[in-house]
Amino acid sequence: MIYSEVHLEDSNSPLLAFAIHAGHYLPPGLLATCGIDEATRFGEEDPFTDGFAGLFPNRITVQTSRFTADLNRSPEKAVYLKPEDAWGLLVRKAEPGAEQLAELHKAYENWYSMVRYQVDRLLEKHLQLIVLDLHSYNHRRGGQNAEPDPQLANPDIIIGRNILPPEVYPRAEQLRALLDGKLFQGKPLDCRCDVKFTGGYFSRWLNHSYGERVFCLAIEFKKIFMDEWTGKLDWHAWKQLQNILYQAVQEWLSL
Repeated sequence: MIYSEVHLEDSNSPLLAFAIHAGHYLPPGLLATCGIDEATRFGEEDPFTDGFAGLFPNRITVQTSRFTADLNRSPEKAVYLKPEDAWGLLVRKAEPGAEQLAELHKAYENWYSMVRYQVDRLLEKHLQLIVLDLHSYNHRRGGQNAEPDPQLANPDIIIGRNILPPEVYPRAEQLRALLDGKLFQGKPLDCRCDVKFTGGYFSRWLNHSYGERVFCLAIEFKKIFMDEWTGKLDWHAWKQLQNILYQAVQEWLSL
């Protein structure tokens, strides 16, 4: 089973936020055969992104780890089985049996059915629903004390625009412009579209399934609000980034 928290607190709001990689819980049966330690697993998840989703009254956040079933991958690739499925990590000491694998795929399907139900509910009140698919990414792959990865290919915020039809690119650009240059920790934020990430399966599925009725943007935050090696949160940086996101989205919705 994939555990989620569903909050639909304002049916008048046309926005729904997701944090599908925020979770860390791994079911006992998978934990027993997991081939990586907890810290490594935590480092490849998107911790604290539920705090970004939590800024908005309508939100769905996932507590189960992506190492159970990755909701941002297609059904056939959702369960990591081999190192090449997960950044070269030995994710399994033993492959799941046929019954366990079937259960994982069923949990994945059930989660997508739940999302469709909740999206359909909101579309009963709105002609179009705006969805924010919120993620984070590592930028110090060289080691805790190494230089961060070059800024040129690692913006502070990345908006995945290629998951949308080109005719609505200007709308994504509006949000990008509202985030870009905002002062964060004494420096202007660097926000760009389609650098490194363009959006995963989940956002593509939403846009494809609903056409013009859903406008889903995948948004990646570089882990500049935490230490990606120790997992320690920089609370002040996190709150500042939350405020910047919230203010930008509110202004964007009013345009």
